[in-house]
Amino acid sequence: MIIGRNAHIMSLASKLILAFVGVTLVVLSATLLLARWSFERGFLEYVDAVQQSRLEQVAQELAERFQQDGGWQQVDSVVLARLLRGPVTELPPPPRGDHPPLGHAGPPPHQHQVQGTWLIDHQGQLVAGQPTDSLKAPITAGVWVQDQEVGRLNSAPRQALESPQETAFSRQQFSTSVLIALFSLGLALLVSTQLTRRLLAPVRRMASGVHAMTQGEFQYRLAEPRRDELGALMADLDHLAETLEQGRSARQRWLASISHELRTPTTILTGELEAIRDGIRPLDLEQIDSMAAEVARLRRLIDDLYQLSLSDVGGLRYQFAPLDLAELVKQRIASFDEAAKQAGVAIALTLPESVPLHGDATRLQQLVDNLISNSLAYTDPPGRLQVSLSVRSKQAVLVFADSSPGATEDECQQLFEPLYRLEPSRSRRAGGAGLGLAICHNIVVAHRGWIRAEPASLGGLAISVSLPIR
Repeated sequence: MIIGRNAHIMSLASKLILAFVGVTLVVLSATLLLARWSFERGFLEYVDAVQQSRLEQVAQELAERFQQDGGWQQVDSVVLARLLRGPVTELPPPPRGDHPPLGHAGPPPHQHQVQGTWLIDHQGQLVAGQPTDSLKAPITAGVWVQDQEVGRLNSAPRQALESPQETAFSRQQFSTSVLIALFSLGLALLVSTQLTRRLLAPVRRMASGVHAMTQGEFQYRLAEPRRDELGALMADLDHLAETLEQGRSARQRWLASISHELRTPTTILTGELEAIRDGIRPLDLEQIDSMAAEVARLRRLIDDLYQLSLSDVGGLRYQFAPLDLAELVKQRIASFDEAAKQAGVAIALTLPESVPLHGDATRLQQLVDNLISNSLAYTDPPGRLQVSLSVRSKQAVLVFADSSPGATEDECQQLFEPLYRLEPSRSRRAGGAGLGLAICHNIVVAHRGWIRAEPASLGGLAISVSLPIR
């Protein structure tokens, strides 16, 4: 597998699983700590609420004693402790000078609740118990007799769990929470493992596809019906593979076409030279002209290849300057009058008075010459060529539309590829190698414009060139 070629590097799957588990562990730890804090706080608040209820009941008992005794003379710390420990029931008044009976003892409150409780009178004087210092406000219950507060019963709030029963209950809750957290962590590990496998399945496919492309297997496709970013990336990789495959096919066609174009004139030259050497043909002016024509054809092909290679790598030098495109087109069309007559093609020209442009005059002349030559070479006589120039939305639009033969939409898309020809026999008749339109394309792109081909209304081909007016 491509992802795991380097064993010492942690795989993406391991990183994702660790990330999922790490996040889960952090969340569980925070939840456990917060739950522990919330439980202890809530439990203490519950204990204080129970104590509050207990104090209110004892306050009622103290109010009855106050009313019976006419004051707090019979209430001291011992009596207060007995009331706090005993059941809250109505007790008979104790004999004067003696302690009240103990009554029936219920579940004793925690020692803190007895020692931390005290009684004060309506003037704030201590009656019974021992006040304790606490940062929190005390739990309090008023002692009311005939709608008058005659005293107040206070108890210090709990600061922590202290009794064995409370501590045991707290530990049990904590242990249960830890077990739940461990179970959740294991479940998160299982889910993250499965989720990681599903998430990385398309990534592994893409890695395999990219590796296949590095080996030259451009036919590998990742097509998968996904509507997310990975699906878009797969589609882009498929398009890249298709482009690379087309590029390789085009390169192979280039080599075959160039070899053929170079072989044709060299074969003719070789044949004629051998015929002269063997005495079959005399070395006269006609024979020399024939060989010179083949040499010129070979040189034109080499020059076109050189121009194309320079424009592809950006080696052509452009000298941009203000010029009049209308005048340039008019002059170039005029120079082809004789060639158009010989080809049997009538040229109709529609130009505005002036189209100022910022461009390279030499390269634009080459552009116009190539487009005119292309129409004259591939238009059946008697034919027509309409050349028009107009200005649309700050763009100079130059159109060359000729009569039959034409081209299909698919063929028009490939016309600007180097060495592409619609009909090889006609191209060889015209002496072209299919490089002119490719050179035109590069010239237009260098001027920040666009060029396209489409079927013409005259039955032939319409080539449109748009150049920005600056």
